[in-house]
Amino acid sequence: MRHQSLVISHKSLVNCSPSFRGWGLGLFFLLLSISSSAQKVSAIVSRDKIRMGEQLELKLKVEPTSNEQLTIDTWFNVPDTFQHFQVAVRKPIDTSSIAATKTYTQIITITSFDTGKFTLPAFNVVIGGKFFQTREIPITVVAVDVRMRKDYNDIKDIIEPEPEQDYTTWIAIAVVVVLVIALFFIIRWLMGRRKGNLTMPSPPLTIEEAIKKLDALVPVYQDKEYQLFFIQLIAICKGYSDNQLHITTYSKTTVEYVSVIRQKITDQALLQQYIQLLHWADSVKFAKSIPTPEECQQSLADAKTLLTNLHSSQNKPTTNGI
Repeated sequence: MRHQSLVISHKSLVNCSPSFRGWGLGLFFLLLSISSSAQKVSAIVSRDKIRMGEQLELKLKVEPTSNEQLTIDTWFNVPDTFQHFQVAVRKPIDTSSIAATKTYTQIITITSFDTGKFTLPAFNVVIGGKFFQTREIPITVVAVDVRMRKDYNDIKDIIEPEPEQDYTTWIAIAVVVVLVIALFFIIRWLMGRRKGNLTMPSPPLTIEEAIKKLDALVPVYQDKEYQLFFIQLIAICKGYSDNQLHITTYSKTTVEYVSVIRQKITDQALLQQYIQLLHWADSVKFAKSIPTPEECQQSLADAKTLLTNLHSSQNKPTTNGI
């Protein structure tokens, strides 16, 4: 009915005066553009050009186009490492209410240590059972210019030393300022503990649950999402091994992670199998290698064997009296 009313209004403008017809046609196309440009999802960056190692903010937003409530089934999946970019800070999802409807926003700070012209991929979100996708965003990463140096050996006049000053007052002011800032952050930290986290930590995986999660990755590599496949594969392996070895290595790099598990895994064959799987996954995640489906299937089998052997080595039955 809405499109029919627009067509009727357009036909009625033909019989009007030229000046009124011009205004009417302009209004008609303005209403048509507004009705067709409404979006539910968006991805915005704070800057599209950075130096290597600098950070930019990626803002993901889901907003309503009517008074109906939004039902978000699956939020945007932004991996810790993807296509020359790394996540530095991941803020929780923020909600704001306007006219009894909620708008969801998340800000993710990312950086890159590679130079070149890259593209932030389209991110997917499922709302009310429907699939939506953001636009791709080009990002340019340039090298740091280290040539801006100045000479500092020029001869200067001798300057007479100034008399010593009493800095007691300034020191007292600085101490007061530091105490006020420390008190502010302590109060903020205490308030944050009351609110709690947005998501509750998940319980440790059993070996059966870990194997089941690995089996669920088969459709991922079958769809040729190789980087996502290896990211999730290593996340499952780390999640289970960290629980079995009683360590926390979520934020560590692969080199740091290997250094930790060398001290925890005494079975050298098992350790080398784990290290080889980690390096192979890094090679795929950073686009240095493109695996075949058969290699993905073999990596999945290696991961299952690894977790099974790790479970057996960490849960050996003990004999009383020994």
